[in-house]
Order: sequence, then structure tokens, then C-alpha cells
Amino acid sequence: MTQHFQFTLYLVFFMLIACDKDEPSGAVPSISFPINVSHLENDENAVFEFPVVLNVSTNRDVTVTYEVKPITAVAGEDFIATTGTLIFPQGTASGTIEVEIIVDDFIEKDEQFRVVLTGSSNGVIAGGLQEAIGTIRNDDTVIQVTSDGYEAADSYPGRALVWSDEFETNQINPQHWTYDLGASGWGNQELQNYTSSAENSYVANGNLMIVAKENGSQYTSARLKSIDLQEFQYGRIDVRAILPFGQGIWPAIWMLGANFPSSGWPACGEIDIMELIGSSPGSVHGTIHYGNSWAQHQFTGGSRYLSGGQTFAEEFHVFSIDWNENGITWLVDDQPFYSVDNNVTGNQNYPFDNPFFFIMNVAVGGQWPGYPNATTSFPQFMAVDYVRVYQ
Repeated sequence: MTQHFQFTLYLVFFMLIACDKDEPSGAVPSISFPINVSHLENDENAVFEFPVVLNVSTNRDVTVTYEVKPITAVAGEDFIATTGTLIFPQGTASGTIEVEIIVDDFIEKDEQFRVVLTGSSNGVIAGGLQEAIGTIRNDDTVIQVTSDGYEAADSYPGRALVWSDEFETNQINPQHWTYDLGASGWGNQELQNYTSSAENSYVANGNLMIVAKENGSQYTSARLKSIDLQEFQYGRIDVRAILPFGQGIWPAIWMLGANFPSSGWPACGEIDIMELIGSSPGSVHGTIHYGNSWAQHQFTGGSRYLSGGQTFAEEFHVFSIDWNENGITWLVDDQPFYSVDNNVTGNQNYPFDNPFFFIMNVAVGGQWPGYPNATTSFPQFMAVDYVRVYQ
């Protein structure tokens, strides 16, 4: 039954009562909301209309005051919070309270606010309390990304910016990035299928967006790499990003030795500038992997934790390494949290004196993060503002 039809039935019902009852001039009508209101957030529904009814009409004007209050919707962002007065002219038994909705194109959860009757003249509020719930339903597709957060310096003493991608064009630069594709598990029993679809990776508002999506029990995402395009040996590397969160979500910004196709992993070496396990969204990890063969694989790394319940999904942070012939130091927002020197590999080959290429991806599932569950929401995204290399 549509809301319009529901309200029509209510209105007919109350009109019949009013017509059948010869109400004395001193009668006090009861004021109530007959229905809640739920609409998609779009221009067509930029104003939500809440019907209000009297149980009888009278020969006097009836007024009722109201207030619009948030529940999960945010006043000033999702709707306009107002107070006002609704007048029922004598002889009428229905009226409408209008609430303005703030329409945008961003993906959001369905949100609610309430309209509360706060007082009346020549009438009484039915049951002593009347409120109607407004539900703003969302079917948008644009991901909203804040610009807030830490900013890296744009220069460092004794270093020059030798390469960057600021993601300021309207497409992913094919001179900088190509794709890993497929659903092979990637050695970690991951679930996602990596695609080159614009649904999983695109540039918008100055950010590279890597988006993990769910379709039933299937997941898609993207894994971009700069192999044979942009490769570097040593430098200060800064990557400004907002990270996803949730059980089973695994974003990474990392590097592999450019000799990976011939030497294989882990002999080529791996530098994880940043990894995050979505079930612990307030901590990130920096790691190196090495070993002369798969059987000799070893790794070492450290972690950086945010305080006060903050997460890396709330705003931008800058994930960095300072990499030279003596070793590697990891930083978050210019604060070092872990270092290794060039003796770290012991009697195994030290592979970090060679050119490396970048990889950026959002994995779903795997041996380390575990797998999505009922608490995991989709889509999940990593937004990358820039990648910069100083030498």
C-alpha cells in the first residue's frame, strides 16, 4: 500500500468522523500524525510532506507547533532542522508539515529524522506525544571523500621531486599504472576478482579511488601497479591516502623489486609501505619480505597505532618510507615508527638495493585479515591523493 493511498484512507476516515459528528463549539480536537514518511533522496523528493490530522473539525482555528530533530540524519547536511506552527483553519481536519531535504549524489546509509509536535492551541496532542519519522533512502553511487587530514611537505632539504602522480586528470594515467587482473587468490586465499573496470578504480576530485564491491557472495576490486612504467631505487616516498575498514578488508600500498618477473618472490624483495587489517582500522603496518627462495621466506616489520579510538578511514594520512643504501625507515604523518638496516637479511641476499615498482590494492579476505561477515559493509574504498618520490 503506497503512503499516498494510506494517507487518503486516513483522511477519508477522519472526514467521515467530522461530518457525522455535530461537534459543539467548545470541543477540543485531538491532533496526530497518521503515517511516517519514507522517500529516496533525489530532487523529486527535496521536500518531505508529513500529513497531520484532527479527529474532528471545529468552528475555530487550531494551531500546533512542531520541531524537526535528527535521529541518524545530520541537521544541516541531510535535512534542514526547523521549528514552526501549523494552522488548521476552522472547518478543516488536515494539514501538512514540510521538511526540506539536502540532496546530494553521495553513497550514504539510509538516514532518519523526526518531526515532533511540541504544543497546541484549541487542540490536544493525541496521547500526549506525537512524532513522525522521516526516512531518507539512498541509492546514489558517488563516494564522498573528505579533504581533511595530514599534508606532507612539498619539498625536503637536499632532495628533488623526481616523480609524482597527483591524480588531477579525469582518468588513470596509463603511463604510470597498469593492472593485475583475475581471481587467483594471489597466494593468500583472497576472495576478490581484480578488474580494470571503472566501477573498481577511477579518478575523481583529485583522488585515485580503488573500490571493493560486493555482489552476493562475489567481490570485485582493483590492483594497480607501475611495473615497467615507473620504477625507483631509493628515495623518500610519500603516499597520502584514506583507508577502508571492516572485517576481511585488506588495503595495501607496497613495492616489489622490478626483477620480479625473472627472480620471483620473495627473492625480488617486497617493501610494504602500508598495510591495514580492516578489523583493526586504527593501526597500520610497515614490513619487508625477503628470502633466496619461497622456502627461505622471512619478514620483519613494525606498526603504528592511532590514539583515542581514531581510525585511518576518517581522514587522510601520509604513509612514507625513507629508503637509502643503508636501510629503510617507515613513517606515518612524518613520525618514524620502524627501521631496518642493510644487515637485516643476515646470510640471505639483500634485495633492496635495486629498482622497485609500486602496487596499490584493496583485497577482500585472505589468511591474514580473515573474511567478511555480517558486520562488513560495502562498497569499501581507498582514496589516494598523491604518490610522490623524492631523491
